[in-house]
Amino acid sequence: MSAAGSPEAEWWEVAPVGLARVDTTGRVTRINRAGAALLDLAGDALATLDGLFEIDEAPQGAAGIEAERLASWAMAPSEPRELAYRVHGYRHGYIVSFRDVTMRRQQERRAAAVARTAARVASERSLATTLNAMASEVLRANGLAGVQILATGQPDGPLHVMGSAGFSSSDSFFALLMECQRRGADLRMLDALRTGTPVVIHHRYGAVMADPAWEPLHELLRSPRWDAFASVPILVRERAAGILNVFFAPEQKVDHGTIEFLATMADQAALAIDYADLLERERYVARRAERQRLARDLHDSVVQQVFSIGMQTQALKVLAERAPEPQAESLAAVAAELEEITQSTLQDLRSLVNQLQPSPVADKGLRAALQTLVENTRRRTGIDVALAVADAVDEVHAPLLEDVYFIVAEAVHNAVKHSGAGSIRVEIGGGGASALEVSVRDDGHGRLPELPDAAPGRSRGHGLASMRERAGQWGGQLSVDLGRGGGTTVRARFPLPQNRLDKEER
Repeated sequence: MSAAGSPEAEWWEVAPVGLARVDTTGRVTRINRAGAALLDLAGDALATLDGLFEIDEAPQGAAGIEAERLASWAMAPSEPRELAYRVHGYRHGYIVSFRDVTMRRQQERRAAAVARTAARVASERSLATTLNAMASEVLRANGLAGVQILATGQPDGPLHVMGSAGFSSSDSFFALLMECQRRGADLRMLDALRTGTPVVIHHRYGAVMADPAWEPLHELLRSPRWDAFASVPILVRERAAGILNVFFAPEQKVDHGTIEFLATMADQAALAIDYADLLERERYVARRAERQRLARDLHDSVVQQVFSIGMQTQALKVLAERAPEPQAESLAAVAAELEEITQSTLQDLRSLVNQLQPSPVADKGLRAALQTLVENTRRRTGIDVALAVADAVDEVHAPLLEDVYFIVAEAVHNAVKHSGAGSIRVEIGGGGASALEVSVRDDGHGRLPELPDAAPGRSRGHGLASMRERAGQWGGQLSVDLGRGGGTTVRARFPLPQNRLDKEER
């Protein structure tokens, strides 16, 4: 050991980096003043460092200089440190020079997480896949207990858990969260949504687990163990489109740098949501243009050709009246069958052309568009068609109302064509604040168009499949009920945006 006051001793104490003397067994026998301060180490705590530094043959970097290695150490669980160190041979042991790179390494991890997330936003076509990967990046970059990203599937739609890491996945999480809210649970994420600023709550785990209102989520939130909670709003073009919820490990510090990183990742989530929305709009425009093209082609070619067949059928009926017996009777039967098939086919094609055309909802609104549909049906068929639309429908998201219109139009078309009904009643509304309900009821004979005894040439279910598809893309359900005494009722139910947390408080 160097004598006190010697140049070596002075160098040891004034060195700006941490220095530790390590024997051949890996035991730390001495540490300098800078090293002790760096590790918040008391003089009698050297034993806690034993085995911290690997002293086997070190890898060589450029120009033969030993490459830095990394070690993790913590005096307390809440203050983990990452150390970069080099090992130097010295007499009967080693001298280790080390420095704290905790902040630098954390910044590197965060920067890498942002970069990887940005790459996913630019290349990944699935919003759910992007947000799920983003949740994992946030978790790894900060050593968190859990991360959740709640976002809307479409503008102003209900929130769903679209990204999760740390906790067990559950498709029912959002429904259970809504149940907690109904029981009176204090959902602090609402504050983040309302104010557009992050919310941090310390020691949240104990409060949640002790509150009976949170009981539906106790099992899902119990493990892994966490302590503090932060909620960061996801803003898309100044609109709250989701929330980034973060659950911190016990004794983990929540500092300004962490919140800044979470805000940056929330911005990346906003970009992903906005990008997905733009892609969907482009797809919608492309689909709309293609549907219009198909409608024009059908109207200009197929519909006209079927109409011509109908005209030829009329000519055949005239010839049948002039033909001698028994040919006249056979010709008349063929002409009658052809007339029924062509009329049915023409009706189907015209209905298909109408569905392919842009709906009048965008220009008129649902109420006026349905009123026009009802009046045209009544005038064309003589069937008594009634319409009732609740006032609350005017607040529903416009793209959803377009699909509602087409479902009603198809249901009315089926009732006119297949049921032999004398009256049809269309009702839009009901379902309270949580859902939109659609009902089309007729007093016909109660047959579905796809049943085996449907007349030749009639549709066998494409219309119903289309209606179910339109309902399903909004998370809705469609059913067809046949009355015991006759009549058919088509019902559709759609969840409404009022299920969003920022639009509902109890």
